[in-house]
Amino acid sequence: MSEFHFIDASSGSKVHSIVFALKTPAAGQSGLSHLAEHMSFRRSHQYPAAHELFAANALLPVTINATTLAEYTFFFASSEKANVLLDAVNYLYCGLLNRDYGTDEVILERDGVIFNELAMLEANSDYALNAAIRLADTNKNAYQHAGGFTQTIGSNSIQALQDYKRQWYQPSNITTLVYSDSPLFFEQCKEVVTALSAETALSAETALNEIAALSEGPTLNRDAPLNQPPSQYEHSHSDKEASLDSQTINGKNESISHVLTWWFPQCFLKGLQKQETTLNTVAGPENTLFIDPEINQQGKFAIRLVTKEAIKEEASELSIEALPKLSQKLTHKQIKGSNNQELERLKDVVSTCLASLDIAPSNPMANTGKHAEGVGVAIRYFAQLTNGLSLNERAAKDCTVKDSTTQKAYLASANRVWHFRLGALALPKKSVARERITKARKGLAARASASNSDQALFIPRLISKYQHVITLENLPSLPRLLHPLARNTTALAQFNAEQIASDLAPFLNPSPSTTVESVPLNSASSYSASHWVYRIAFYQQARLHKVLADQLFWQPRTSGECYALGAAIYENNLYLFGASDTNIKERKSWCNTILSMPI
Repeated sequence: MSEFHFIDASSGSKVHSIVFALKTPAAGQSGLSHLAEHMSFRRSHQYPAAHELFAANALLPVTINATTLAEYTFFFASSEKANVLLDAVNYLYCGLLNRDYGTDEVILERDGVIFNELAMLEANSDYALNAAIRLADTNKNAYQHAGGFTQTIGSNSIQALQDYKRQWYQPSNITTLVYSDSPLFFEQCKEVVTALSAETALSAETALNEIAALSEGPTLNRDAPLNQPPSQYEHSHSDKEASLDSQTINGKNESISHVLTWWFPQCFLKGLQKQETTLNTVAGPENTLFIDPEINQQGKFAIRLVTKEAIKEEASELSIEALPKLSQKLTHKQIKGSNNQELERLKDVVSTCLASLDIAPSNPMANTGKHAEGVGVAIRYFAQLTNGLSLNERAAKDCTVKDSTTQKAYLASANRVWHFRLGALALPKKSVARERITKARKGLAARASASNSDQALFIPRLISKYQHVITLENLPSLPRLLHPLARNTTALAQFNAEQIASDLAPFLNPSPSTTVESVPLNSASSYSASHWVYRIAFYQQARLHKVLADQLFWQPRTSGECYALGAAIYENNLYLFGASDTNIKERKSWCNTILSMPI
């Protein structure tokens, strides 16, 4: 059964918050845990409307969201109105326990919504470089990225999703944290969660009994290990520490970048982040050095050094101006030699710099700055319960004080280097083709048309129950990413957009030949999306709450055309907005049409 924790807010706090914390290990680089998070909001038997979440966040005094980390997923909701939040708790928990999804809706969420989200992130050059590095890394410490990448998200089948939710999305794996100044509200939350858990357990037992009665074979083992989808990249876990042998492709040296990686225990993260500028100076302007703050499954983080170009035969000089503590034994003059010699020298210089730094270990802390007060407090509380969300608990405890043991651990990490080449990546092989995602949208539309008589499928329950508290003042603030676009709108020029494109393209291997039928919708050659805003005129605002409650408004999001869609407030104006939208050509006219549709 779920654990419950009450976090007593100050008497002056008006906000109640609830957080559901689930242990959700990353399945390689597939992004399966990310997909499970998204599908938990898609719908449930109790809340069949696919736009329930979006309408509630737009029109009700409540904020509902989730975030997936390397080992945990957090679902959360906040509101000043306890009764609204209790129903949001019911909505969230029903979505967590639901595993009944159709193939079409999984395709649209996976290859539409999530792909658009990942492509938006990968449009940032720093993120794209880090993504390419992670996909090429075969070290035993290599990150397993919970979010997935555009190259991997399409590998997740509906069966893998259902198996994953069966294993991890069950009451015994859900910790409930309630932030409130009301013990009564805490007890009410416990009642809601306990009742739903019991109902689910009864339904599961009934289903298993029916299976057993119809089959002579064994019943379904709910605790069986997850059958993970095969990775697109086979990982050989041979750890060639500090091995910098020359490497060739097809018998000749290729013009490729090289990546050097140092793995440090989590407790040294804060101290090394303060020295990142110094380390960059050592690496030299011709190379890129950065600290990846994510903690891997071994409780470590990576320092990456990437050569911007293939190592030339004639090495460039390394900067040492900011390094008075470096060993004088190192040679910093220009030398001639092989790629191997230059990489060895680069490794030695940075390793020596790392070893010379006086880095004190510190306790790891969860980063909750982007969350609302109550949600952030609850996640930090949970982090303390689980020792900073680190799997390497003993190592984290050992690093709370600086002694000879931790110093030796630090020096060992500074002198242990993993090397690999950053070659070209394969194009997204598993992404859905145009024909297939179009078929999924038609299938979903056909089922919606066939069930028009059952209007309950299209009416968001939370909105229907709380009509009396709906107001446009509940609209969220416009995402910061879209502020520049909003500032460039006027009363006459209401629509503004900017195109985004994936920065992973330089790292991708183009396909030698493709046919129209086989071109992936989400390939680097065909993917195109935009962010946009539409300033809502005063005369259009009177019916806006009805527009936002209707499933037709949210169709571009539920059909996978964009990553984000909604209405928001910015500088006393109201806006419709979309992020990573692949149907930008029709969006301006769509905005005009949707705001004038009869409801």
